[in-house]
Amino acid sequence: MVRGKIEMKKIENATSRQVTFSKRRNGLLKKAYELSVLCDAQVSLIIFSQRGRLYEYSSSDMKKTIERYRKYTKDHETSNHDSEIYLQEAVGTRNCFLFSRRPSGNR
Repeated sequence: MVRGKIEMKKIENATSRQVTFSKRRNGLLKKAYELSVLCDAQVSLIIFSQRGRLYEYSSSDMKKTIERYRKYTKDHETSNHDSEIYLQEAVGTRNCFLFSRRPSGNR
């Protein structure tokens, strides 16, 4: 069975939007877990639903990961800013950021 492409726009039907959110959220959480296990990557994922409910996954301590991220972005401010702008344009929203980081020392 071939899956059809869907248009990237807000789903207007509230029930369909909630079902899609739940399925994609669970898929994203599963992928984050798989990435951390298969590649020994330090992964943290934070999701807020439209209603403000928090969903999160972290392969290690979330606070330590956030502090590590803040330190990294402070040390590499200009290069990260350029990456964020590119990703904002690629995704088409100012509220969606994607980051890919290697743990320091594993190059």
